[in-house]
Amino acid sequence: MSILYDTHMHTSFSPDSTAELSDQVEKARSIGLNGICITDHMDYDFPVDQCPGHDTNPFIFDVKKYFDSIKIISKNMSDFEVLTGIEIGLQTDPVVIEKNKKLIAENSFDEVIGSIHLIDKKDPYYPTFWEEQNNKSIIKKYFEITLDNLKAFSDINILGHLDYATRYMPNINDYDPKEYLEITDAIMIFLIKHDIALEINTSGLKKGYGLTNPHPELIKRYYELGGRLITIGSDAHAQDAIAYGFDTIRDELISYGFKEYAVFNSRSPILNPL
Repeated sequence: MSILYDTHMHTSFSPDSTAELSDQVEKARSIGLNGICITDHMDYDFPVDQCPGHDTNPFIFDVKKYFDSIKIISKNMSDFEVLTGIEIGLQTDPVVIEKNKKLIAENSFDEVIGSIHLIDKKDPYYPTFWEEQNNKSIIKKYFEITLDNLKAFSDINILGHLDYATRYMPNINDYDPKEYLEITDAIMIFLIKHDIALEINTSGLKKGYGLTNPHPELIKRYYELGGRLITIGSDAHAQDAIAYGFDTIRDELISYGFKEYAVFNSRSPILNPL
């Protein structure tokens, strides 16, 4: 395996993961990785009605404890790198933007992933979201929201799982990336101009959706538009998902023309050969 860093990973600091930090680290080491970036969720003002079983927003955690935990586990580890990242939820709400600005300004993250998890304050993760709605109009709106968010707040290193919403479509065959090229091209051109990496997220392969996010056609299109800055992350919420599909995606990326992937350290990209 030539992809030796997994740059998107969750632990029990995220409410949708029960994986302990130490277990994620040990698993990553055991399969031959050189390092990982922990990127737990900080999704400010996430609607509580989209969090079954919770009375308050669970996508908030103690940042000091987070840094301290990673520092402790890294202290005597010279042969493996544990980088400190964050996955922030992007919303155009000025209150959320200010919270995200403050979070980033006050903490020395190695990597900041910006992701969109909501469409009109609803999470497409839930099957009820798709009831009595047109799949294609939902996907178009998701891309429009993505571009609006990037224009409103671009102090991120990576755009996480572009076309995330398609993971949960009732019929993935309804999704043809070519139908959205006008808006997806605009997103990718924005990323290229602002030196924001496009994440190649392999979570969909592990979860049985059969596709990366973004869709392979969009990855190829990014390369055609001149995009070269990519990161590769499993979005692992459990040990068995770490680096899942990396061998497969490596071959695909090389076939598209990519030669390198980035790992961010102190928010600067370090390029590694595929």
